[in-house]
Amino acid sequence: MYRRPLVALAGALLLVCIVVTSGCTTADRKPNSVEYVNSESELNKPEKKPETAQRELYLVDANGRLVPQMMALPESDQPARQVLDYLVKDGPVTNLLPNGFQAVLPPETAVKSVSLEKGTLTADFSKELLETPESEQARVVQSIVWTLTQFDAIRKVAIRVEGRVLNEWPDSRRSIGRGLDRSDGINTTFSGVADVTGSDPVTVYYMSSNKGEPYFVPVTVRVAGKGMDRLSKLVNAVIHEPADSAYISVFNPGTELVEKPVVREGVVHLCFNPAIYTNKVSKTISDAALESLVLTMTGEKGIQKVSIEVGGSGKLTLESGKKLSGPVSRSMVDRSGL
Repeated sequence: MYRRPLVALAGALLLVCIVVTSGCTTADRKPNSVEYVNSESELNKPEKKPETAQRELYLVDANGRLVPQMMALPESDQPARQVLDYLVKDGPVTNLLPNGFQAVLPPETAVKSVSLEKGTLTADFSKELLETPESEQARVVQSIVWTLTQFDAIRKVAIRVEGRVLNEWPDSRRSIGRGLDRSDGINTTFSGVADVTGSDPVTVYYMSSNKGEPYFVPVTVRVAGKGMDRLSKLVNAVIHEPADSAYISVFNPGTELVEKPVVREGVVHLCFNPAIYTNKVSKTISDAALESLVLTMTGEKGIQKVSIEVGGSGKLTLESGKKLSGPVSRSMVDRSGL
């Protein structure tokens, strides 16, 4: 006698369940947005990669020397601030570091601001910068200066910490200065120089390698030579590496200029004796020798290209088989795309 009420109750419960659950089905949900395509081929298009830009970072190699490394960094509307961020240890550069290379700024160093006025960029860092060990202080300053001055608009650099100009390191009392530029040098060595005051500083590029991978290191050396012009001193320093140093020149020791270098319309003309040939029969020149010369000479103000002549001829052949028939720019020889 109680069967009919039980059946009615079960039916009512079933109806409630259907109503409730039907409100939760995905079929009844409205999408947040709908993206339409014009054709089936658009569905198979590869995802667009983020825009990047090639930037030069001065990092420390396995021998403790600063070396420029070209890296593809995300496009930024503040590239000067961005490159500084990528100099911080354990920072965004970590997964991009080549084997054997390290960033230079202390971990957790923050770039608080950058400002550019009349060619001088002032970079303000957090207090973590002051944790730089005394043995690394020169490298830190050089890395900051050389990394920032890759940009044409930046000619000089000033460093601040928490809003105050950093004239010297607090612990070592090592002077820093405000108008820092590339003329202050990089990887500086006095090796083989007897009279420092009677010599001039020049920055040249010597060969180095890490696990069989060759690369060039910028080195500021001091060269003597009374009566010799600066460009001749520069070439002479490229040919003859500092005595008792770990640096390697890629030139034959007998290589010499036979004429004084001349600069015309941004091109420096260098005339060498036949000793520059790596193979006198085939009259070929080392690719590394060319790269060393071009990287060095284009670092001088007003020089954009290098023209090399041997025996009055500018038509030369490299060991790689490439023919030279005119001036060579930095971008033509730098494998990293500088």
